Amino acid sequence: MATAKTKTKEKKTTYNFGEKKEENINGKKIPVEFHTPKYNEAKNKATELLNSEKYKGVLEPSDFWILVNTYANKTKAMYSGLIISHDGCLKINDVLEEKLKFKPECMSLDKEGYNNSLVYSYICPEQGLYEVGEVSKDNCKNDYPYAMALKRCFDRVVLKNSRIAYSGIYSDSESDEFLKRTDESESAPAEKPKEAPKKTTTKATPKKEQPKGGDLPVQENQIEIIKKLYTAEELVPLMKHIGKIKITELTLLEASSLIKRKENQKVEAPVEAPQDDDNYLD
Repeated sequence: MATAKTKTKEKKTTYNFGEKKEENINGKKIPVEFHTPKYNEAKNKATELLNSEKYKGVLEPSDFWILVNTYANKTKAMYSGLIISHDGCLKINDVLEEKLKFKPECMSLDKEGYNNSLVYSYICPEQGLYEVGEVSKDNCKNDYPYAMALKRCFDRVVLKNSRIAYSGIYSDSESDEFLKRTDESESAPAEKPKEAPKKTTTKATPKKEQPKGGDLPVQENQIEIIKKLYTAEELVPLMKHIGKIKITELTLLEASSLIKRKENQKVEAPVEAPQDDDNYLD
């Protein structure tokens, strides 16, 4: 029996994430013939997130775009999933429950992974999660392998802890091919407004480039390694060049670079810093 207190359901916005009848692949327009079940699941999940109280106003439609694949003969295209930006993963981590947030202290670096891979490992017994982020010459073509391995590990952890990874949504850090294509328009709501469209041009907000290595802080074990590898006289000019005063202000990637720099010099570990400089190293 309906009463005056019955609440009307708020109409949810639907999104098409830039679906097209044709896709421009390597300069050639080919028809989109098929939407895979995994894409449909990912689309439903992303729409659910954008309409949810938890992520509404946090995630934007522009944080997602379509993963486009082609048939073997390259004459037809299919939609096989959705991609979420690294920025989107950072936003998700910010609103996760504290026990599910990414924990930098659970991360370690392995520079001698299989087949010369660079690997960040994430082991968190509290979350029951083991994950890695790896790069090699075969799957990373840019000049920032540490940043890419770190991003891959971070994004995988966040997408698993939020349960978003189980719906066919992948991070753009997984592959260079996952980067947003410049000819794609921003995702727009599927429902068109009733008023006549105005002839105005909208400028896409440029993505803020994340610092190399992200905002993750230096680890305790890295601080100890740097103290053993460098004297204060050696470390001061390097820190000034980075723009930091104390070791504790370094990011995880900056600390890794300092350690790698010293190891590449193949110099024996120097003596500990003089007592007068202890305050600097804290």
